[in-house]
Amino acid sequence: MKTRPDLSLGLGIAVAVVALGAAPARAEESLPPERPTTPYSATMRNTFSISEPGRMSSGGDTIEIRVSGARLLEDSRIMEEKSVIVDMEKREVIEFDPKATDKVAARFPLNDAPIPYIQGRAGLAAYGASWPAPKIAGTDEVAKQKCTVLHYGKPGENGITACVSKQGVVLRAKLEFPNFEREFEALDFDAGKQDEKWFRPPDGFTIVEGAAPEDKNSQAP
Repeated sequence: MKTRPDLSLGLGIAVAVVALGAAPARAEESLPPERPTTPYSATMRNTFSISEPGRMSSGGDTIEIRVSGARLLEDSRIMEEKSVIVDMEKREVIEFDPKATDKVAARFPLNDAPIPYIQGRAGLAAYGASWPAPKIAGTDEVAKQKCTVLHYGKPGENGITACVSKQGVVLRAKLEFPNFEREFEALDFDAGKQDEKWFRPPDGFTIVEGAAPEDKNSQAP
């Protein structure tokens, strides 16, 4: 992938406007699970913008993802780049073009960028090591799923506004930091077991070791 690792396994990289006007939290509400408690598939819309001295860049994509435990498959719907498989337990990324005639997949070491698709709330918290526990800011609905609105750090300035389902899946997040913004949001969501075939290259592909540049590993979300 040609996007930065800290942008998305979208770096699939992220969304639509986070609902800041959600209903106030009730006293009996509690935080959703820290990590996803179910395998799932989803279509994610991602956008990002980066401002640096003298220039600004922005972009986005819509990606299909599948998550099972510590593994993630990401397929671009718009940019039509390579498929990416991430395995956080093995600390590796496998990248390939399903349509390639040479049938070669490249394996790279996984970087340390948070991956909220896999890590859930733990992945969001990893963006700010000094942040206190997230604050509940109400409830909302994303991709027909009810979710709890959470605030990390100082949303809108140096923090995150997210909506996390009862299964611990981050359905929407808006990350705002100095000179960098990223959003992602689920357009559809389906909880359930994912076939093992999704987390390996297609039959006939050979895996070779690669040397990934810094902008590889589209693992973040």
